[in-house]
Amino acid sequence: MEDQQSQSNKKEIKLRRALILGNFYQKKVEIIRAINQGYETIIDTIIGLKADLVLTKEGRSIPKSSIKFIYQL
Repeated sequence: MEDQQSQSNKKEIKLRRALILGNFYQKKVEIIRAINQGYETIIDTIIGLKADLVLTKEGRSIPKSSIKFIYQL
């Protein structure tokens, strides 16, 4: 339980960092998310965070629960 909460906190920190990079520095990030047939890689700028969604510059709404990895570019 504690490990899962720790991973969730780390993901939230990375998402907030990506939000700052997107809004202040116009930097893109690489998001790897789980989909039905495997994984999808998205390279985009994060412009907003909601309780359970990540909003990108290209207009995507990505569920936070589907995000597996976030990399800074």
